[in-house]
Amino acid sequence: MNGDRKAGREPLVKIKISHLSQGKHSYHFVLASADFQDAAVSTKVFPNPVEVSLSLDKGLSDITVDIVVSSVAVLECDRCLATLHRHISGEYRIFYSQAKSMQVEDWQDEIRWLGRNNFEIDLTDDVRDTLLLAVPMKNVCEPACMNQAELPSSHPEQSDSAPESEWQRALHQLKQKFNENLR
Repeated sequence: MNGDRKAGREPLVKIKISHLSQGKHSYHFVLASADFQDAAVSTKVFPNPVEVSLSLDKGLSDITVDIVVSSVAVLECDRCLATLHRHISGEYRIFYSQAKSMQVEDWQDEIRWLGRNNFEIDLTDDVRDTLLLAVPMKNVCEPACMNQAELPSSHPEQSDSAPESEWQRALHQLKQKFNENLR
């Protein structure tokens, strides 16, 4: 993922590792979605600051990076289309190593090789991906949709107030056909 960084864009989350002492190090970044210069991280969905906490653990020839990303996203309910404000949070772990002899069969996606001339690591794309993967695939109002009363009745025979629309009649016919096939 590090090589996927868009040309001309400055890294947002960059850690200098050339003079980093062994042990644990913590970093905190607060970013705006516009800083990513990426359509997937839109200001419409992420109008609030994106908080990034990094925990680096540097060993003799390796570095473990734990990324925690959080923000409040503005989403849309999949049922009633109401605007939802959800706190989202995602985590990701990456291993950087200079030792090529390390057993990596199980860690191929999370391991990155460091050359002797690597003086910094750019985590911008990893932070972006962690943020996007934290957005839930299904978004609904909780405990129940507030606008559910505005939704068409799922049982048109129970609705006395409005005449059946064409799609409701078609849906009712499909339901009857389906129920007949089950018998």
